[in-house]
Formats: sequence, structure tokens, C-alpha cells
Amino acid sequence: MASKNPKDLVPEMQVLYAKFKEEMDKAGLDFVLTCTFRSEEEQLTLWNQGRNTVGKIVTWLKHGKHQERKAFDIAIITDGKLDWRDFMYAPAGKIGESVGLVWGGIWKVRDLAHFQLKEAV
Repeated sequence: MASKNPKDLVPEMQVLYAKFKEEMDKAGLDFVLTCTFRSEEEQLTLWNQGRNTVGKIVTWLKHGKHQERKAFDIAIITDGKLDWRDFMYAPAGKIGESVGLVWGGIWKVRDLAHFQLKEAV
């Protein structure tokens, strides 16, 4: 089962996650971590979903930043419940970018709940 523990992230990402959490708290935005580290097997299972198994496609990658411990996913909480409405993630995205993270919400195929380490190309 995928980890939800920020201690499973690489040290640089742990620091950025702590800054992100602090700014989210200041903004009064409640959230939970839904994934930090994901094994190769777990990623392949997700990749197969919608291709070789039942369900909708949820990832385009067979290997991603979660396996490298350089990404985390969140779910916004509204009134004590998980809130997956797209517009609820824009404030979190701005906060993530402000602390130095890459937000999946800016990608062509958006991943609103995803944040990852910004790396030189």
C-alpha cells in the first residue's frame, strides 16, 4: 500500500512539504496526504488501470516521482469530507508553487492533487 508519510520523501522534499503544510495551515486550507512513496509494483498496477484492468486511466507513467520519493498527492477537506472539486485545488497549487514545488495542475494533462520536486533539466 502506498505511503502517506512525509518522512518517506527525500530530505529536500520533506522540507518543501513542511513549508507547504505551514502555508496551507496559515491559509486555513485543510487537507490530507493521500500518497508520498509508491512502489514500482503499485505504480504498475495504477498504470494498468483502464488499459489492462477495469477502471479509468489515472496515470500516464509507468515510473514517476512517487517511486523516487520526490512527490506527494493531497486531498482537500471541506466540512470534514474529502473534496475533489477541481476549483478547490487552485489555492493549494499557488501555495505549492510559492514554496518551490511543481504543481500538477499546470500540466497539459492536469493532476490537481499532485506536487513534486522542481529539478533542473
